[in-house]
Amino acid sequence: MGTILLAITMERKYRILIVDDEAEHSANIKDILEMNGYAVNTAINGKDAISFCQKDSYDLAFVDIKLPDISGNTVVSEMSKISPSTEYIYITGYASVDTAIEAVKQENVISYETKPINMDHLLPIINQITERKQAEKKLRESEERYRAVFEQAVDSIVVIDADTGEIIEFNDRAHENLGYTREEFKKLELSDIELIESPEDVKNHIVKVMKEGHDIFETKHRTKKGEIREMLVSAKLLSVPERNLITGIWCDITERKKMEEMLLQSEKLRAMGIMTSGVAHDFNNILAVISGNAQLMERNYGDSVPRPSRLRLAEEPRLSPPRCHKEMMDGFHVIRKAVSDGAEIVRRMRKFTKVERDTSEFISVDVKEILEQAIEFSRPRWMNMAKAREITYDIDKTGIKEVPTVLGSPSELREVFVNIINNAMDAMTGGGCITFRTLSKDDTVFVSISDTGEGMTEEVRKRIFDPFFTTKRAEGSGLGMSVAYGVITGHGGKIEVESEAGKGATFTMSIPITREAPQQAVSPEPLRKIKAHGLRILVIDDEVRICSVLNEYFSRDGHDVKSVNNGTEAIKLLKNEEFDLVLCDLVLPDMSGHDIVKVIDELDKRPKVGLITGWDEKIETKSKEELKVDFIIIKPFGFSKLANHINEALSAG
Repeated sequence: MGTILLAITMERKYRILIVDDEAEHSANIKDILEMNGYAVNTAINGKDAISFCQKDSYDLAFVDIKLPDISGNTVVSEMSKISPSTEYIYITGYASVDTAIEAVKQENVISYETKPINMDHLLPIINQITERKQAEKKLRESEERYRAVFEQAVDSIVVIDADTGEIIEFNDRAHENLGYTREEFKKLELSDIELIESPEDVKNHIVKVMKEGHDIFETKHRTKKGEIREMLVSAKLLSVPERNLITGIWCDITERKKMEEMLLQSEKLRAMGIMTSGVAHDFNNILAVISGNAQLMERNYGDSVPRPSRLRLAEEPRLSPPRCHKEMMDGFHVIRKAVSDGAEIVRRMRKFTKVERDTSEFISVDVKEILEQAIEFSRPRWMNMAKAREITYDIDKTGIKEVPTVLGSPSELREVFVNIINNAMDAMTGGGCITFRTLSKDDTVFVSISDTGEGMTEEVRKRIFDPFFTTKRAEGSGLGMSVAYGVITGHGGKIEVESEAGKGATFTMSIPITREAPQQAVSPEPLRKIKAHGLRILVIDDEVRICSVLNEYFSRDGHDVKSVNNGTEAIKLLKNEEFDLVLCDLVLPDMSGHDIVKVIDELDKRPKVGLITGWDEKIETKSKEELKVDFIIIKPFGFSKLANHINEALSAG
């Protein structure tokens, strides 16, 4: 027999079982098949064949229809139960057309051969079966790998019919991320979860994918609970014969979006901070001049009015100051109060542009108590509004629970809550309900304030914390929510808002829980005069009027004062004369206060050093630590505060 020998390269040898009671015939076929690279086993009866199949798996079996114990049909039937993937070729020496037709009707029976077997004819058939089996195996492995990637992917993956828009396949992430069970998700259409894309928009994306092969865009999906999730969708055409399919990968970017918004907000505030710091410095210098002169005039004028003797008879009447004296003193008080208010405005301007802040003055705060105080503080306003508009506001405080204390400023947190409450009331023009909730989780306290008002558009929501942004037109300054953002972030927390037009708004604030309450320093009683006498003092400030005010203040108490307006002249005096105290502005026209302090450090006798500045308070801690100055005082300042700083510095030795 001119046998065709075909070499076949396989990862695993193709296994064949020959079931024939003619041992010699089986041996011949076995030899030929083994020469062609197949692994072959033989059985002389049906029971042995079934036993072999139970112990090992076979890709192909040659089965004689007539066997000594059971029929070939029975063998094939039993083996198929054990190994469904095995295929069969019937062999027989007693062929008939009816027998052949009946045999090949069975599942997995692929051919019918008569003895003697023509191997030149049969080998190509076996090779074709082998190649098909290998292709099926690779396809099966590929499908298993695809299924593993499909199911284990971090992102949601869906397969969509481009012609109908129907979701025909999806991984577990797809339904789990949106809060649905697999059975619930099967019944959904894209319109059930798509929030901003209209059916026409979806159709346009499909057309683009069909035309260009891919598309990437951002959208929003609604979860089963109604929550909104930001999604980045990557769609790609899936090549399948006779069907237009699109694979969509939904990447949840909600948290990333929040981080981007926080970063953008921080950058806006930093830009505002640069502008505000410059304005604050110049404004504080002006306020310092006004404050200083007002204090000098108040003290000078007050000292010039005759006072009754300390030793007087009990029956003698008290002497009342002249009317003009009272009016003058009241005027000085008004000026100083205006200066204080101006300084507070500057402080507030700096506050909402500051993301990081000094927390040394923070105390342990009961958030529940502060929130309840804020509700009471705002009560007169919204009660009057309700009466004037003839509407009703419902206040739901059932969600306010006891929570651990946080580290912060009670007045600032109360101001934030009052601001949000007032905004909520303004948004509920026809009345409504405002709901308060507090809870703690891990190391954080959460406060949420929800209203049933008119809500916000996406554009308004994105800009709500921008400085000077307002929807109240002439009635609003646009600073309230910016200040709220600055306060909460300054407390190491976060403030977020969820809202849709016509569906109210929810502000959620998170603040770290206090682990150790800071010790509160007791402020000493203010002193109006410097205890030491005859001090030699050098004042360095580029603002001539500030130098003039300080000159008069110190000189009146008998101190020897010299003042200069730049660093160059100051260094000359420092090298040629000795001083007990140097007061130096942080920013000078030719150098910084830091440079002056470095020169002072090199003197044989180092005087006490105080920095005066109209810049941000954050400079105070940084400069004091880096340069080891004795004190830093922020403009505008009172003479009592300055005297206290000087007394503390001198008493420290």
